Amino acid sequence: MSIMATALNVVDVDLQKLSGCFDVDSVPSYNLLNLGRFVVNSFQNTFNFCCELKLLNTNRMCGRCRQALKLSLDRRDDHATPVVFRCYNTKCQRQYYSIRDGSLFESSRLSVEQIVVIANLFCANICSYEQIRYQAQLTDDRLSFETVADWLTYLREVSLEIIARETPKLIGGPGLTVEVDESKFGKRKYNKGRLVEGQWVVGGICRETKDVFLAVCPENKRDAATLIDIIERHVNKQSTVITDCWRGYDQLTADGWEHLTVNHEYNFVGMYGYLPIAY
Repeated sequence: MSIMATALNVVDVDLQKLSGCFDVDSVPSYNLLNLGRFVVNSFQNTFNFCCELKLLNTNRMCGRCRQALKLSLDRRDDHATPVVFRCYNTKCQRQYYSIRDGSLFESSRLSVEQIVVIANLFCANICSYEQIRYQAQLTDDRLSFETVADWLTYLREVSLEIIARETPKLIGGPGLTVEVDESKFGKRKYNKGRLVEGQWVVGGICRETKDVFLAVCPENKRDAATLIDIIERHVNKQSTVITDCWRGYDQLTADGWEHLTVNHEYNFVGMYGYLPIAY
């Protein structure tokens, strides 16, 4: 049994304690042990923690009558979350709203606590399916491999969207080096090898400053014109750019960029985990 398995207790929920405030600095470190001691040890703490991180909301308006909703206990057997937003307008036909609507937790059958644990493991770069199944087991039922795979894929997509949204206008600059590579985000075909069906993205990281950019290829194209355009929109032209040996990148040199290449056959594939040998 996981060390987290005894932490979950949502039987007694005190609505007065659902303030939406959580002192994130009060937790010494967000390892699995402290997550069990301070966050998922009660639904109140989990809810407040998620609200503090803007993963859940404490204030909602009714979609029909536009009146403010209130948190209410929900004892329905088919609901994994013990509270809901309730509209107390007797003339309104819509009475209940899930606290998960429009959030990371929407449409999932897992408890909020369990999803928080999975996200914590993902942030700790733990991608072993068996380890996640063990560590995220908060009840007698262990997660399926399919559920773990779905959540890892989803969390990668969320990370991709956040990085793309927070990307600075330009990275790199005079005397700085930017490594650029492209990859596909999606599911492996038949779960074998490296053949992936999904969305092409282009990313870069500045070696010296660690600034990054990530951009989705328009219309899922990965031709030379698309990749060069993305680089020009995200990398300072006074940077030294390192790419792989694909001929499409040769246009960078023709356009006046200081361009070096790396052969992935002789270097570890991965933009964030290696320092390539440039030619």
